[in-house]
Amino acid sequence: MDVTSPALGAPATAAAAQGKQAAATASDFDTFLKLLTTQIRNQDPLEPADATAYTSQLATFSNVEQAVQTNKLLGQMIARLDSQQVTGAADWLGMEIRHSGPVGHTGGSTRLHTDINASADRAELVIVDGGGREIGRHTIDPDGQTVVWPADGRGGTVPEGTYDLHVESWAGDQTLDQTPVAHYAAVQEVVMGKEGSELILPGGVRLPITALESIRRPQV
Repeated sequence: MDVTSPALGAPATAAAAQGKQAAATASDFDTFLKLLTTQIRNQDPLEPADATAYTSQLATFSNVEQAVQTNKLLGQMIARLDSQQVTGAADWLGMEIRHSGPVGHTGGSTRLHTDINASADRAELVIVDGGGREIGRHTIDPDGQTVVWPADGRGGTVPEGTYDLHVESWAGDQTLDQTPVAHYAAVQEVVMGKEGSELILPGGVRLPITALESIRRPQV
């Protein structure tokens, strides 16, 4: 039985952005402090600055300081959420997740779930290798919902690697559309990537957690 993917926390890039923003605000804060100190030190003792102006500047000083602290706290909160996201996803180790990303071919065959245009009278499974080169096309049943690739059950002459697969639908000589294919893969590892938590799948496929479609227990 499939389990729908849970809601997830903010990606790691949000924390990085908050960190950069906090650093920039802190720099502005230091600059403001230096300017205010220099102004006080070099004012004309016979014509000192108006008290109202100082009050306004000190209020600005306080607002900048508060902004720095707020950004720092937000960064800490986001980092904590990212950590909790990885810890929670660790429960998925060994589970099978469904996604429409690359297929990590390590031998054997993979059952693909298709979503073919209802108007199609012909369909082809298109195989693209990790270098972006189309290496094969196979005619498939346009009314079918699944297809096994490679079809011989042993991997055939397809070398191990990462492949992108999609279905091209036709009506006569007219191309209708291209649709991705979904498949299940076992979760081997959960890591913190540049864009947030990622799942490591067979064949070294790195899938963002946000790209999974469902989770299920391993099928015997």
